Amino acid sequence: METKVKHFIEKEALFTRKDRILLGVSGGRDSIALLHVLYRLGYDIVVAHCNFHLRGEESNRDSEFVTKHVQDMDVPFYTIDFDTESYAREHKLSIEMAARDLRYEWFESLIKLTGCKYIAVAHHSDDVVETFLINMTRGTGLNGLTGIKPKNGNVVRPFLGISRKDINDYIFDNGLDYVEDSTNSEVVYVRNKMRNVIIPALETINPSFRASTIQSIENLTRAQNFVMHYVDLLRKDIVEHKGDMDILDIEKIRTAPEPIYVLYEILKPYGFSSSTVFNIFTCIFEEKASGKQFYSNTGLRALRDRNKIFIQLRKEDENTFEDEEEEYEIRNVAAFFNLNISFMAEIFDSNNFTIVKDKSVCCIDYKKLTFPLTLRKWKQADYFCPFGMKGRKKLSDFFVDQKFSLFEKENTWVLTDGKCGDIIWVVGHRTDNRFRIDEQTKQILRISYLKQ
Repeated sequence: METKVKHFIEKEALFTRKDRILLGVSGGRDSIALLHVLYRLGYDIVVAHCNFHLRGEESNRDSEFVTKHVQDMDVPFYTIDFDTESYAREHKLSIEMAARDLRYEWFESLIKLTGCKYIAVAHHSDDVVETFLINMTRGTGLNGLTGIKPKNGNVVRPFLGISRKDINDYIFDNGLDYVEDSTNSEVVYVRNKMRNVIIPALETINPSFRASTIQSIENLTRAQNFVMHYVDLLRKDIVEHKGDMDILDIEKIRTAPEPIYVLYEILKPYGFSSSTVFNIFTCIFEEKASGKQFYSNTGLRALRDRNKIFIQLRKEDENTFEDEEEEYEIRNVAAFFNLNISFMAEIFDSNNFTIVKDKSVCCIDYKKLTFPLTLRKWKQADYFCPFGMKGRKKLSDFFVDQKFSLFEKENTWVLTDGKCGDIIWVVGHRTDNRFRIDEQTKQILRISYLKQ
């Protein structure tokens, strides 16, 4: 079995002999077997054990067993005690999820402390079959039917290529001691019921049920890889990245094959739930839905605006300058550096000055300004004289001409003159013609807005 595991590690590129591996050991047969396999194969391992105090003296027995077992092997060892039930109540989690969160949070801290690169856990092929069946009974998509992955971030599973029988044989052949979790035989837990009741019943219909299911999962994985490749091609065509927004073309979503599935896969990385995706999907087929907004689980906002869906890539509560103040007074050029905003301002002699053609840079005649200047959010009554145009224009009309989304309008600031409040610059978009550089200009003020 050791050779089989070694080949699986190399085939799946889980880790190399140069990598230090953090191994979670509960004391059960699976984790004990993985500990001995990696130890005998010569990998650099660090062992970690959690006592969740969920089974009274049995939990303490497990901790004592693992401590003694690892001490005899002379490998680095860390252990911790958790009040899992209190944590679950405080965070309103199930016991299973609370234990998982506590375990992996501690594992991540140990990785930093010990210099480990990966966390190895002892899931095997039977766990893959059980997870497949559990997900299927709850309702799932392709991703839920492709089972447990050999590598997920820094979590690796060297045993996925072997079965529970392989592990039992290895334990017996090598005379290894382990502890048995008494709850493993209780069928009140979904996984135990699947393991002890459902799968044995299915094996009466097909004795090769486990192997057949593994083959089906491999086929589904190939199908998922193909589908995701095609979704990625569609994503590149549908999604445009612009500043701090991603913009989705509604018409391209509507005409895509299986549009709701495409929309779900595109929106999933932003944290939108399946129910929210369905609401967004319904919205894109409504004629009078412009302006509707939706929120993801990660705090991002999506907006239907005409024939586009705009996704704001910063969280609503993110601490950016827009949320800090509604108005700033700028008494002199040096005051630009005192703002809680990324601005740079410099004065130049007009001789040999090269104007930068960049919307995030404002170049104006310094002598035409009257300090203090004011930086504020735009207002409905605002107007200005756009550079390169004759006459005045309402700022709201300028937004329409430029096809600004609601997000862009919300985040638009203007810099105004201290004399009569005229707009000098629609920040990041257009300067005002009244403050332009001309033949009489002696000094030039260049203001650069460095976007967050």
